Amino acid sequence: MKYAIQGYEDVAAEHLLGIFGNPIKHTLSPVIHDTLSDALGLSERYVPFCVEDEDLSRCVKLAYDEGVLGLNITVPHKQHVMESLVDVDIAAKTIGAVNTLVRVEGGYKGYNTDMPGLAKALETEGIALKDETVIMLGAGGAARAVAYMCVSYGAKQVYIVNRTYAHAQAIADDMNAFAGKAVVQAVASEDYKSIPEGKYLMIQCTSVGLHEGDGMPFDFGDTFYAMAKAGVDLIYNPAQTPFLKEMEKLGVPAVNGLKMLLYQGILAYELWNDLTVSETLTDKVYLALQDAIYGKKRGDNIVLIGYMGAGKTTLGKAFARTLNVPFVDLDWYMEERFHKTVGELFSERGEAGFRELERSMLHEVGAFENVIISTGGGAPCFFDNMEFMNQNGITVFLDVDPEVLFRRLRIAKQQRPILQGKEDSELKDFIVQALEKRAPFYSQAQFIFCGDELEDRWQIEKSVDKLRELLNL
Repeated sequence: MKYAIQGYEDVAAEHLLGIFGNPIKHTLSPVIHDTLSDALGLSERYVPFCVEDEDLSRCVKLAYDEGVLGLNITVPHKQHVMESLVDVDIAAKTIGAVNTLVRVEGGYKGYNTDMPGLAKALETEGIALKDETVIMLGAGGAARAVAYMCVSYGAKQVYIVNRTYAHAQAIADDMNAFAGKAVVQAVASEDYKSIPEGKYLMIQCTSVGLHEGDGMPFDFGDTFYAMAKAGVDLIYNPAQTPFLKEMEKLGVPAVNGLKMLLYQGILAYELWNDLTVSETLTDKVYLALQDAIYGKKRGDNIVLIGYMGAGKTTLGKAFARTLNVPFVDLDWYMEERFHKTVGELFSERGEAGFRELERSMLHEVGAFENVIISTGGGAPCFFDNMEFMNQNGITVFLDVDPEVLFRRLRIAKQQRPILQGKEDSELKDFIVQALEKRAPFYSQAQFIFCGDELEDRWQIEKSVDKLRELLNL
């Protein structure tokens, strides 16, 4: 311990946080916790400790005796550490793994924030678990926490597919005992066709996809993976695994493990400090994680997406003026390039041809540097456009209440051919149905911003300030 904290001699033990693991060199936890401490004005510092198996118990006791505020625990110690704790939270006991230690009287209490962290990540993506049918791929260490999450949050049925049937069955037995009913079913990989046809939340829990050249976690064919109505991969680096690429090809929500990493850390920090981290600060930490993992691949451009009438142009122009950077409306750009209106281009080329042209123009505009870009409402929903925008800019979804959209579009429907002739009830239904269809694509944006208040100059200026705060600009 003394050796490990060299360079932190000026940090009081009660302001020291850390993580025990082996290996530990590449942990991203300091990015989360030091970003939080700096933003909150706390003097806490987060230190990785490489701890051997045989030293774990001694190091836990030493950390407590020296006054260390809190610890994370990672592989290979998540199970073994429970022997050194004075108390273990019921969820961590059921999962059989601890990843967070909190100081209590006489020692540390163990928690598992992986499960609620993943649940929170899914919630932010609009994925609910209650009454859901789930297919889990893999039955390794992470799968137990995922299965517990599914059962705890009310999943109706969970299938665990694994090459070693006994491992999946062990998890199923424990989770069914916890639930008091048969919710989880083990499935040997060779028997995957026994899973009834349907639409499932599919969660990828294996390590397949971590390395270049990896394929799908199981070679089950397109028909099996087409049963996914949403796909989650616990891997976050690379950002897109073959599994997630397949999900996007199917046009369903595709979520990697970065937000799970984010929220498990946020929850641990809240436990240590008895506070609540705001959504704005959470977004800042998420941005710091993206920079740490992916570098500057997001680029300097800011891309605004959302439904027609969301205020992309209104907010985009005002935001560009504030930052003193150019503003590019993708539709206007296309019209200037081809000397025709978007409506004319659509009529001449048909939807398929127009979307190909739109994609080409998006890539052209994406090559610009340090600009604010506003896309058409449908642009994020075709090809790999969302992937491209996320890789080449900071994407912001303007989320607007359907009633607000109705009021705006009711006034402007004569300028929008697709809305002309629609009665109020028809217009409302049209908006709601379109938003539901496009939600899987809009939800892939890196940030979500409420665009309800853009009706006058004062509201626009206030929204610009809020957006700058959200993006830490």
